[in-house]
Amino acid sequence: MTKVLKLRNQLIINTLNVDNMIQLLQALFSVMPKTAQQPMNDFRRLCLEAEEKNELDAAPSNMDDGHEPSDPYADEIKKLEAEYGPFANGMCITVELKKLLEICPRRRRRKDAYRNLQKTLDEMGVTLKIKSQKG
Repeated sequence: MTKVLKLRNQLIINTLNVDNMIQLLQALFSVMPKTAQQPMNDFRRLCLEAEEKNELDAAPSNMDDGHEPSDPYADEIKKLEAEYGPFANGMCITVELKKLLEICPRRRRRKDAYRNLQKTLDEMGVTLKIKSQKG
């Protein structure tokens, strides 16, 4: 029975976002003095900053005019076409991560940072395979 409760509680905690977790903690510890609540507020601020940073890392860094283009990856696709020629349906591009970072820079230097670009290219019928040293 305790194992079921642990799994249930873990599931509930996993489905909560940062704000809900903070509200839950505040409700549980509402009798805390103000000085004890300060670390909780710092924790919340750090979590929200980390979420914001992750969202920024996922977006391409080519938005220099302040306006979001209709296709956020249009500039990167143009750069890839300049490097590998015009795209054709069924085309497959295999590129080293190091070279892709030179063509389309990212703050997060991992191949998962290009996941949305790969999805956009897949919709165009082009497969982008990224090779990295880590596999």
